[in-house]
Order: sequence, then structure tokens, then C-alpha cells
Amino acid sequence: MATKICKSCGAEYKGDYCDKCGYGKPDVTSKALEKMKKDGAKPVRFMTPEEKEAYYAELKEKSAKSKGKKKKKFKASKGAVAAIFLMAGIIIFVSLVASGTISLSSKTKAIDAYFTAIQDKDYAAFSGALHPDIKKQYDSDIAELGATKDNYMSDYYCKDFDEKYGEGFTIKTELSEPEKLDDDEINDIKSESGVNAIKHPYKVDAKVTFSGSKLTEDADLTIYVSNESGGYKIFFLKAAEIPFTDDEMSQGGTNDQSSEDK
Repeated sequence: MATKICKSCGAEYKGDYCDKCGYGKPDVTSKALEKMKKDGAKPVRFMTPEEKEAYYAELKEKSAKSKGKKKKKFKASKGAVAAIFLMAGIIIFVSLVASGTISLSSKTKAIDAYFTAIQDKDYAAFSGALHPDIKKQYDSDIAELGATKDNYMSDYYCKDFDEKYGEGFTIKTELSEPEKLDDDEINDIKSESGVNAIKHPYKVDAKVTFSGSKLTEDADLTIYVSNESGGYKIFFLKAAEIPFTDDEMSQGGTNDQSSEDK
């Protein structure tokens, strides 16, 4: 008797039905056979080499289409891409502000804050207007004096102002347009101020009026600011030079009387 291959389970058998799964018996239902009849396709194990080749080619094509659909499904929308670029831009902007490359404040804001803080005797605002290196110097002075930041302005820094102009003096400023320093000026001002770590420095001419119950007086200053973290900060102030009068020039450029007049 010839050996047969079961169309349901693939086992070899002899006779009218498969000894393993019962395929061929009139009263036995084979799930594999029923599926084959329903789908209209042979199980792979019963396919010829040509049929297998065509079958696997079809599977590859379906798989490729399925992957394409998934990619399309997860493709970022224009709004999502814009949000990503916006977030990256914000991170870069914050970094530039922190490094001092970009300033959120004007070049004269710190100057106004500085003189307002002196008038109000507010150390936090006063030190906040200063270059970090200058602020450290004041903090160190306070520690050496044994003072506190709350009483330093009233008991020490502003004491001479109170005595000269009177308690409750006010300060008004007239500021010029900021002027960028050239390389030679930068080197000179570094030497004068003792502050080397300055970024994008500018100078501002200022007429400062101190006014109180005892006295009103103007001071002409040149104020230097640099772009630090959080905005421009003051790193140096210099009083304008007072020009000699003709008489002083004739006397050798001195305000003292000559020895003959004494």
C-alpha cells in the first residue's frame, strides 16, 4: 500500500485515513482542512516551490505596505515640528541671556537703578546694579565692617550724603546715549577699574543732581557698563575732569594761589 501525506497535519499514513489526526474518516472534522477550504489556500507545507515563492513574495509586499502605513501614522505634524523648533529656540535664547551675549535690559537701566537705590538706601537694588566683581567687593567690605546688608547703606555708604545734602536727599539723572568703547578705550578702562571680565562695554555720560534740605549740587560722571548675566551692569564710575580757568593755566595749572599772594 502506498504511503500518503496527510493534508491536515502533514504526517505520513497508509490506508484510507490519517492515523495521527484522523483526516479521511467520514465522521472527523479537520480544522486545518476546513481552514484551507475556507481561505482557498494551501498550507505552506503542501505548496510546490513555485507556490511558496509566490506566497512569500506576497507576504513581503504586505509587510512593506504595513511599515509604510506605520511611518505615515507617526509622521510629525507641522505643528509638532514648529513646537520642537520653538522649544530649541527658547533654550538657545535662555543660554545666550545667561552668558550675557543677549541682554534683556537697556544699557542705562542699571544706572537708574543704582542712583534710585542710593536715594532709597536699598542695598539689594544697589548691588544688583553692579558688575559681579564689584558686588563681591562691597559684600566683602560689609563683612569686614561687621555690618549687615540692611544697615550698610544708611549707616555707612549714605552717611556722607546725609550730612552734606540733608536727610531725605533725592537724586535725579540726565543720561546721554550709550557709546560703545573701542579696543584702546577698553584696555584703558580695564586698567583703571581693575575689572578685566567685561563684555560689550559701553560708556554713558551722566549729569547727576543731588538735592536736599542743606544743599543741591550737580556732578558730571562717566559711567561704564558691561553686558552681564541678566542685563547691563555698572563696573566703573569716573568723575569728569574739571577744566582749568585761564588764571589757573597762567599759574601753572593749579588752583592754589601763588606764593607771592600768600
